Amino acid sequence: MPERGLPDMLTVYAGKKDSFLLSEIIRESWKKEDIFQTAVALWPLFTTLDLVAEWEEGDLRIEKKKTLEPRILTNTEQKILDAFFTSPSVPPWITGRIRDYIEKKTGKPWDDHFVLEKIKRAILTQKEQYWKEGQDKRISYGKGYSVLAYLAYQAPVYIIQAEHLMHDLALRGLLRNPMRILDLGTGPGVFPLAIADYCGRIGGCTADIYSVEQSDEFIEAFKYLMGSGLPHSTNITIHPPLQSDITEAHLHDLPTSLDLMIFQNVFNEMTGRTPAEKGSLLREYAQALSPEGTILLVEPADMANSMDLRSIAHHAASHGLYHHAPCRFLWGSPCCPERCWSFVEKEPIRPTDLMDALSVGDDAYRFRNTDIKYSYALLRKVPPSREPGTPLSPRHYARLSALGRHINRRIHVAAVLMSGNIGDRRTSVFKICDGTTKRPVFAILPEYHRSPGNEILLSLPYGTSVRFTSVLARFNPKYDSYNLLISRESRVEPLSEHRTGTHPVGKQPRRKKR
Repeated sequence: MPERGLPDMLTVYAGKKDSFLLSEIIRESWKKEDIFQTAVALWPLFTTLDLVAEWEEGDLRIEKKKTLEPRILTNTEQKILDAFFTSPSVPPWITGRIRDYIEKKTGKPWDDHFVLEKIKRAILTQKEQYWKEGQDKRISYGKGYSVLAYLAYQAPVYIIQAEHLMHDLALRGLLRNPMRILDLGTGPGVFPLAIADYCGRIGGCTADIYSVEQSDEFIEAFKYLMGSGLPHSTNITIHPPLQSDITEAHLHDLPTSLDLMIFQNVFNEMTGRTPAEKGSLLREYAQALSPEGTILLVEPADMANSMDLRSIAHHAASHGLYHHAPCRFLWGSPCCPERCWSFVEKEPIRPTDLMDALSVGDDAYRFRNTDIKYSYALLRKVPPSREPGTPLSPRHYARLSALGRHINRRIHVAAVLMSGNIGDRRTSVFKICDGTTKRPVFAILPEYHRSPGNEILLSLPYGTSVRFTSVLARFNPKYDSYNLLISRESRVEPLSEHRTGTHPVGKQPRRKKR
């Protein structure tokens, strides 16, 4: 093992040189240490010092990481992206490569009847397995047609979903230039393809994208889809994936000083592990995250996976990581994630040609997958900046955990929108949370109570911190939840735009008797 002084020597070298070899440090230590074993021992320190370490002809090249600049969108770029997301579709260069890969694997035209029928059967098998829970859930991509089914049915939605997530990072100021990105469980490279396409729309992006994947078939598809290069004039480099089960990958096999680490639809397939164990695994990977880096967790929007995601993030955030989105703990206390079902919904995608070819017949709906709904969490090593309008004052706001004391009273509350509109045409319903409640809480706006003072609620984005003024607290025993009824006299506004009022919680000015 290396001498104790090697970490100190690495720190000194990093302070004096922009680039050096690990062998230089070993020689100066006057020890005959093995380069690989030394690299393994020092690997966590590379990220701590924000150094980039890459193997070079049997030695390890260590360099200071380049200064990162926030990738701020211009007004023109924002308009381009807004137009794309209004009616999104998978770009032709990606759909074309998927069709070509199907023809390469089958030796037949992509729209051959026999090929389409086999893909349809594989889709039905995957869907049947996917919705099983616990130990009965078995998802495998070990055979050719299971990968083709994934590319035909799931990949289109996941690609556009990933572009939405990249856009959200950009709007939050969390995209950097250049970036070092790691996609865990990349499959056939869905997220790298999405990053390349998103950056191609705006230009001026530089990124190195690394990935980890276990399946031979997925890696073959990955290499084919990336093999023709990227059509855009971007400085995006997509490296071949590291083949490994992500539960067994070694830290020293990963790139150092990562700016973005992605876990998309990974944890729901780890059926043998608890949320605490998954959170522990996430913390291990966070050792490769740059001090200013971001971890993105994404899972399906169904109740089981969404609640599991919140619990995983909760366990990870209790040991050196911090929630940045969508959860914001407005009272400064940690939440109780056990019943937290939260998701975002986006505009559906336009079906691909392949999806249309599969959707012929009486059961066409079974092979058309266009809805985008997902749960996500952003974690970072640095604490979030204080939410505008906080800390909240107990004189002006009620905690959602205290709603039981305010039943049938009009109160003020502040909370984060944790869903889109999940109601119907007559009644708008939004899940809300302030980080204190153990029971679900919903903001209810009937159509006949819409007014200029409250209708902004219908256009506020998921994750916005909102102030609700003069809402009526009710308990729903059927679902063991609380409803906050918004009437015409209620006001709704983003918390950041509010100036604290004068009326204490639960003590609205009484009207004079006539």
